[in-house]
Amino acid sequence: MNTRIAVATAATLFAAAHVFAQGPGTIKKPAQPITQPAPDVKQPDIKAASKVLMVGDNAPTLAVEKWVKGDAVTGFEKGKIYIIEFWATWCGPCIAGMPHLSELQKEYRDKGLTVIGVTSKDSRNTLELVEAMVKDKADTMGYTVAWDIARKTNDAYLKAARQNFIPCSFLVDQNGQIAYIGHPAKIDGTLKRVIDGTFDMKSASEQYRKAAAEEVSSEDKARESRKLTEKYNQAMQAQDWAGAVAAYDEIAPQNPSFALNAAGGQFETLLIKLKNNTKAYAFGNQIVDGTANDRPMVLNHIAWTIVDPKNKVANKDLALALKAAELAAKASGNKDGAIIDTLARVHFCKGDIKRAIELQTKAVDVADESMKAELEVTLKEYTAALKN
Repeated sequence: MNTRIAVATAATLFAAAHVFAQGPGTIKKPAQPITQPAPDVKQPDIKAASKVLMVGDNAPTLAVEKWVKGDAVTGFEKGKIYIIEFWATWCGPCIAGMPHLSELQKEYRDKGLTVIGVTSKDSRNTLELVEAMVKDKADTMGYTVAWDIARKTNDAYLKAARQNFIPCSFLVDQNGQIAYIGHPAKIDGTLKRVIDGTFDMKSASEQYRKAAAEEVSSEDKARESRKLTEKYNQAMQAQDWAGAVAAYDEIAPQNPSFALNAAGGQFETLLIKLKNNTKAYAFGNQIVDGTANDRPMVLNHIAWTIVDPKNKVANKDLALALKAAELAAKASGNKDGAIIDTLARVHFCKGDIKRAIELQTKAVDVADESMKAELEVTLKEYTAALKN
């Protein structure tokens, strides 16, 4: 039944390689609505950067080559409010959000609000395309539109704030300070509080900075874990078993998810490849009694590694194998033929052949058609053993 272990090992390696495929992104990236990656925004090490633009900071000066629509804004006037929104002609979510920005401009114009859509040159975004879209959209873009100078405004806002996606908006309050950074669809509540004077800049700044610090810490941990995960995968592929065990031990405290996914492989490496029974069984008991007690595939991997006849384990810890196999059967609802087959093998190794036959018969009954023939061969083995 090595097939089940081969499959499990492959799954373990795949999981290890993809644990962080969806790692953290920008400091404040909205999950909804949909955004588009902002072009040409290269992310330097956030800790090495001298300044990261955050809520509570003074808004940078706008660098505009051409005011495509609306009056020029030469500076942030005290007592006035501004929404600086970054967009591009190719950005579907940006276009979808234009009516919303237009409504905000219309509703709060008399309260001193100016909405400015800032767009910058990239491989798909030109001044000609911007001017054509502004003309075509007409009142749908019922706010000021600006063409950036050599991406200077883009860098001063998006890049400085570590924002990788557009549309992205910055709300500038009556004192020229940034009150909000994020998707324009979520700006309404903060905008209303800024306008009516109930917005608490100090509290908002503290919350944003705390979230930013937590994400930086999370990114640091993710990067370190990715390095260790790659180290583990390389060791496994090179059959450097000692190196794989060492890499696993490094990763496990930082990444419990990885540790659980790779636990069966770690146990097999210790017991079969390194033949370190003492460490293998100590590790196996720790996993079975702890994080894996409801994970049938991990439990089954541990149990089968001990009792698989091809492994020829000299000193089988059948108590551990039985505990793992019983928990695996329970966790799988006693409906997985391969897992019941493992439990039957444990009882066979313990000398309880009648119980092994009973369980193997059930394994054959519930197994997929692809496994039935193999399990029936094992059932014949047990039946012949009983006769002898």
